[in-house]
Amino acid sequence: MHKLDRASVAAPVCLAAYDYQSQNWNDLAGECKRQLRAALVKMQGIPGVTTADANEYGVRCAYCEGAIHHEGHIEHFRRKNPAHFPELTFSWENLFLACGSHEHCGHYKDGKGSLPYDPAQLIKPDVHDPGHYLHFHSSGEVRVRKGLNPDDAKRATETIRVFGLDKKTLVGSRAKAMTVYKKKVVADLNELAAWPPADRQAYLEGEIEATRYEPYSTTIQHFLQSAA
Repeated sequence: MHKLDRASVAAPVCLAAYDYQSQNWNDLAGECKRQLRAALVKMQGIPGVTTADANEYGVRCAYCEGAIHHEGHIEHFRRKNPAHFPELTFSWENLFLACGSHEHCGHYKDGKGSLPYDPAQLIKPDVHDPGHYLHFHSSGEVRVRKGLNPDDAKRATETIRVFGLDKKTLVGSRAKAMTVYKKKVVADLNELAAWPPADRQAYLEGEIEATRYEPYSTTIQHFLQSAA
C-alpha cells in the first residue's frame, strides 16, 4: 500500500448525473464506468505512461500493490449498501481500483463472512501515507510501525486485518518480488557498505525511483531505506 494522489486526476463529470436516492450502482452506464475506470487507472498508474488504452501496464491495486490487468474491479472504500454509506455510491472520493482477489483487499473487506470494521479507523491511501503506519519487510511480512501513538497503531492494525494484508499469498508475493529484485542488484548490494555515503544515498534514491511503479514496490522501497 502506498500514497495515492487523487488531486492529480479530475473526477469523471458523468458521476454527477447519478443520485443515490433514486439509482444504485447497477444503474451506472457502461460509458461512465469506462470513464471512471480510466480516471482510476490514471491515479494508480504511471504518470504520462499508463492510459485508458494501455491499462494493463503499471496499474497496481490500491491496497496490496499487486498488478491489475483486466480482472481488477472498482472498489468502494466505504460500503455502498443501504445499511452503510449509500450516499457515497457515486462519490469519486470513495472509489479505488482494486485487484480481483477474494483472499484479501476489497472483496475480502466486504465479502460474505467478513468481520465488522469501522472505515474511519482504516488507512485511506489517498488521504493517509501508508508508509507512516506500515513497514513492509523484505521477508514479505507487513508490520505495524514502531513508535506510533495508540490511534495510529490502531489504524495500522485494523488496516492489516480488514484488508488481509498479512495473508500468506500476499506475504509470498512480496517475498518473491524482493527475491527477483535482489538478484538484479546483488553485486551492488554486496559493495554498497564500502561506497562513500553520498554515492550510497544517490544509488538508493535512484533505485527507489526506478522501482516505484513495480508491483509490491513499497516492500522494495522499505528494504532500500533500511540499507541507507
